[in-house]
Amino acid sequence: MQQYEYDVALSFAGEDRQHAEKLANLLESNEYNVFYDKYEQARLWGKDLYAHLSSIYKDKARYCVMFLSKHYAQKLWPNHERQNAQARAFKESREYILPVRLDDTEIPGILPTVGYLDLRLITIEQIYLSLVEKLSNTASPTTTDRSITTTNESDLSEFVLLYPEDGKQYFIPVQNAHWDSTEIVLDLIPESARETVFLRSLRDSVKNPFMRSNMFAFALQENAAWVSLKDISQTTSNSQTVWKVILTEKSNEQNSLFNEVRVSNISPDQIAERRARRILLDEKLRDPGLESFISGGFLSQYNNIIEVSKSPIPDLYRSLGQMPERFQKFARLISVIYLKLSNTVEDILLLDLKFLSSQQLQVSFKGHRPRRYSNVKPSIIEVNGICPL
Repeated sequence: MQQYEYDVALSFAGEDRQHAEKLANLLESNEYNVFYDKYEQARLWGKDLYAHLSSIYKDKARYCVMFLSKHYAQKLWPNHERQNAQARAFKESREYILPVRLDDTEIPGILPTVGYLDLRLITIEQIYLSLVEKLSNTASPTTTDRSITTTNESDLSEFVLLYPEDGKQYFIPVQNAHWDSTEIVLDLIPESARETVFLRSLRDSVKNPFMRSNMFAFALQENAAWVSLKDISQTTSNSQTVWKVILTEKSNEQNSLFNEVRVSNISPDQIAERRARRILLDEKLRDPGLESFISGGFLSQYNNIIEVSKSPIPDLYRSLGQMPERFQKFARLISVIYLKLSNTVEDILLLDLKFLSSQQLQVSFKGHRPRRYSNVKPSIIEVNGICPL
């Protein structure tokens, strides 16, 4: 069976980019190779786009998803992509073009009898799941290998989470990790083009002294820290690319419990417990007057801190719910970052996440707060309950 460079190529008009980008992000976050122009900016730079796009849409993708609309019918580049995709479909006499309709505009060559999905009636997530079903039914040797990794070997994989200031999350497999008192050294093996593009951007930032001091959040197992990039390099051997990333942990001299205050007879430890329950169980506040203290907004004026307006877990589930074991790993890492870098706990003693159903995640957590006085044991926070998904 023929192997393709991309599982999916997306064809759309610029006015409809928001829909294509959502689908591209879902595909990339779940390890599918997708041709989406934003992911390919470096590769497209300087190329003859007419010839290169012809090759992509005619020869290099397993499926072409077209977002059909009045804008699509009017634009030159989408129609160039369509014509090459139609040449491929005619040659192979099988479904290659997968239309997604945004309106009822007639598109040349797309017959009314061709089955399509209608984004006016279903969500982009439902379109993604239908596309995954298509891909699984026509898996190439490359795709099959990846599926095996996801369902079996991924259970043994260790991941790190890099969480830059733009709020995007990068869960990247780590081959080796060394964390001492001065620096963190990682050997990372990116699984997707999105992760590779991010690591390349970090490498480019090393050359810019104004960018190198920027901090981002990092998590590995039960540990999290604010870090800055010290160095990054790329090595390719036997078709495997390993990125060596060296990070420097940034200490916050002002990060102290004494910046916390008692509010309405509620102690700092009680406030931290409520923050933990929001992170892990997505609990809402009954007293809006406490919002800035529960979220950490009060502390953010003193030190770098993650503010907690809601739990990060449900949003993660919406993109990874169909991969429960991987979702649980990633949910654990994002929870570690939120718990530790929101000044909620100093150390995590227990963090256990288990699916009860497609709508519920069972959470068991125990952690201790920073020691307030040398002769007093640190307070312990425990959270047990259900996080709605």
